[in-house]
Amino acid sequence: MNILLVMNGIGSVNGAPGISGGDVRAIELAKNWQLAGHHIHVFTSIAGVTLCRRMGLKSVFHIFHVPNSHSLKNYAVRFLKSWLLPKTLHDFKGIIYSTSEHIYDVIPALRIKKKNNNSIWAAVVHFVAPFHRTGNNLLNSMFFYANQRLGFNYIKNRADVVLAVSKNTAKQIENIGIKNNVYPVFAGVDFKKISEVVSRGPISKYDTLFMKRFNSTKGVFDMIEIWKEVTNVRKDAKLGMIGLGTEDIMTKLRSLVNSYHLEKNVDFLGPVYSFSQKFLLIASSKLFALPSYEENWGIVIGEAMAAGIPVLCYDLPEIKSIWENKVVWVPKGNKKVFAAKILKLLNDHQQREKLSRFGISFIKKYDWHDIAEKELNIMLSLNKSEI
Repeated sequence: MNILLVMNGIGSVNGAPGISGGDVRAIELAKNWQLAGHHIHVFTSIAGVTLCRRMGLKSVFHIFHVPNSHSLKNYAVRFLKSWLLPKTLHDFKGIIYSTSEHIYDVIPALRIKKKNNNSIWAAVVHFVAPFHRTGNNLLNSMFFYANQRLGFNYIKNRADVVLAVSKNTAKQIENIGIKNNVYPVFAGVDFKKISEVVSRGPISKYDTLFMKRFNSTKGVFDMIEIWKEVTNVRKDAKLGMIGLGTEDIMTKLRSLVNSYHLEKNVDFLGPVYSFSQKFLLIASSKLFALPSYEENWGIVIGEAMAAGIPVLCYDLPEIKSIWENKVVWVPKGNKKVFAAKILKLLNDHQQREKLSRFGISFIKKYDWHDIAEKELNIMLSLNKSEI
């Protein structure tokens, strides 16, 4: 079976490709489908090719020629160029797997589907954005909203199957009128491989680790504010921050760190693509913190759990139903309470051990191999025999 991943939202900062939970999910599923004998194609940017290769996905690449840097102007370019297909995809037959609900992934999938109606278009939807997103200015929020809604319109009318990442997302898209062939799907971890890495016994280096894209919606500025409160009590508390941000974001973050005199308390570790390096870093921390304002699943939560690290998050209804009582929940936006809960756990080794055991036991059921197999079976159940 030929399976084409359309993942055209990947950009870069200073030559380093960005990475999101949705990108991780798509690449991990593709690697498992490849192991099962299927032929993987990827339509993506140059930054996307780099990311796939760094994460161990070998495939046939079809290049989406767009600027790799992140800006509102370049997103507009992606929108316009999404109507142009490389000649290598004009005759594609198989499963077309658009990895997000954004127009730069949806339009190419739609166009390929039109050229061969016997192909299966599986549209992945991660979440339904509000008109104004916390941490984003109004113009960016409006652009994001319009982009998503246009994508939803094409998905509703032309996709063969809609794969909603989480039951909550499935309910959200049904509420906006997408009701046919909607299946809730999951995200996961490679638990066995993670266990092998963390069993090497890393030395504790950080009191808390943050890992996510560096932008306001993911709580990166909140994390610094939280750490200021933590260091008011524990002067030498150490925070590690894994992720990639634009030059503007990084300038603001460093300025904030400097203004609070946290230069010795915060390490910016950059993006980490190596599997073993990532999990050795996670396992070198006592806690994992995610003060994010929007998540549909939170793959990093599961990754921290699999490494045996207790997790603290803002209390988001979208993910609370997934992670239940295995996470320490904090009222959204309450940075002082977040810091207080970090301090409490840092002083309570037994509670950290208890949360670690609960998390490890819980995350075992979310294995990429099983998730990939179930998702492929959903797509193949459409039984388009000619593909």
